[in-house]
Parts: sequence; structure tokens; C-alpha cells
Amino acid sequence: MTVYHVEPIGSQFKNSDLPRLTELFNSRAKEGFKFHSVFHVTQPGCLGIGTPTTTYLAIYQKEIEEV
Repeated sequence: MTVYHVEPIGSQFKNSDLPRLTELFNSRAKEGFKFHSVFHVTQPGCLGIGTPTTTYLAIYQKEIEEV
């Protein structure tokens, strides 16, 4: 069975952010997850009247044995 983990990783990146992202991806790998993909999502503002926000989500997957 495949288990997925979805995690927000931010919306803007600079070169100085790469060590933090590397650490995050490596920590998930230590938990047995493999990196799958990244995609962005846009959420409307509060009650549809605020400023919309965009963020990126990292998707990881892990194969586990069914019990």
C-alpha cells in the first residue's frame, strides 16, 4: 500500500533557502518517504474578500506492507 505525505514548503525561494529545503527533504527520506512531486495551490482570501495566497506543497510517498 502506498502512503502519501503532503507538506507546505513555502511560496518564494531564494538561494539561502536551499539548505532548509534540503534538510526538510532529507528528514522525510530518513522517515522512509520518497520525494514524489511539488505543486502550487492558490487559496482565496478569508470569506473571498481577502488577498489570495499561493504556496507550494511537497508530496512524498512511502510503501508500507498491508496488515
